[in-house]
Amino acid sequence: MEKIKYPKVDEILYKEVLPSGLEVYLIPNKNVKNFYMTFSTKFGSLYTEFKKASAASYTKIPDGVAHFLEHITFKMPDGDASDYFANLGSESNAYTSFKVTCYEVYGYDKFKENLNYLLDFVQTPCYTSKMIEAEKGIIAEEVKMCEDNTLALLSYSLYRNLFSKHKYSSFVCGNVKDVKSTTLKDIENSYQTFYHPSNMFIIITGNFNHEEALAIIEENQAKKKFEKAPEIKIKRINEPNKVVKEYEEIPANVEVEKVNIGLKIPLSNFSKLNISEIKRDILVNIIINSNFGRTSEIRERLINGNIITDGIVASKYITDDYLIIELSAETPYPQRYISIMKEKLKKITITKEELEIKKRVAISNYILSFDDIEETSYNIQSDLINYGQVIHNIYDIYNELDYSAAEEVAKKINDKNMAIVVLVPKEDK
Repeated sequence: MEKIKYPKVDEILYKEVLPSGLEVYLIPNKNVKNFYMTFSTKFGSLYTEFKKASAASYTKIPDGVAHFLEHITFKMPDGDASDYFANLGSESNAYTSFKVTCYEVYGYDKFKENLNYLLDFVQTPCYTSKMIEAEKGIIAEEVKMCEDNTLALLSYSLYRNLFSKHKYSSFVCGNVKDVKSTTLKDIENSYQTFYHPSNMFIIITGNFNHEEALAIIEENQAKKKFEKAPEIKIKRINEPNKVVKEYEEIPANVEVEKVNIGLKIPLSNFSKLNISEIKRDILVNIIINSNFGRTSEIRERLINGNIITDGIVASKYITDDYLIIELSAETPYPQRYISIMKEKLKKITITKEELEIKKRVAISNYILSFDDIEETSYNIQSDLINYGQVIHNIYDIYNELDYSAAEEVAKKINDKNMAIVVLVPKEDK
């Protein structure tokens, strides 16, 4: 078992790769009473056209199949997996995102039983056409709830205006038509392709013995037979720089207007800066926080001017080719908010002092994050999905950040490709 130390942080990550290709990541924490285990596959809503390397053509599935598969994987021959965990006194859940499906268990007791069953139910495909048809109504209702959710509407409406081809513009759960068109073949193709151990990883954090955990996993997996690991190819989407629609107003169930501003910045803009992806992403986070966070001048101006009701929700994510930045707020004066934000976006900057302050805050938050076993697990998952490895030397990376690199990254954040969505109150009929 590989032992990986986190510099300047008194934490150790234990890693093992089993013969099947399954990756195991373990971080014990004796300061808590519970444990948190996740079993994940690198299969999310984006992957709707794929093939094994030996196949002549790509398999195309409806949007939302990854989420549909997550739902019915809990169906076991003898009942629902969640009932088994409940009988152990544990909590189970699952979620699907753009790039990953994750099955999770929280518990305080019966560690071995929880871990064995987590592995077993995810690795026991027992799908039938009858089961799929029965689940469609449940998932369709979930889709409708998602479509009626104001925050989801705000984000996905923006994505539809940013992306003309990429699946980021589709709900993770698909739409009702996608749900109704999902077949047993879609489910089986997806499971056989993406649920091979070589495309999966397990993370355990909290109060447990790492040696025992690995022994349980090895013993469990040795009893199962797996086919040769498939080489998975995802169909490449060539997304153009130009946004679909620059501005849209959408009637919604809101009392006060909500605005979401999206920037679509080609990653090629950063390619000549001679910095790693992780440094680029950290600097982008710092710059966004400095310019739009709780202590930013622009937030203070907007709050004091009664332009926004609370703060600016600023976030970023990375696609294959783009850095996407979202800046949303609730505002009774949407056009004034947009005007002020456009003005600000023309001069994204950061000072040396701000960089040093944000670095210290980020390092402090990073160290404190190890106290939260869920956040620790999520950070490992995020690293694996975004960078293909656990970034254990974050402390050193933060200290290596220099002002000249921050300046160059800030210059690349611009409003050349921008879309804006405004949710406005529905008119009474």
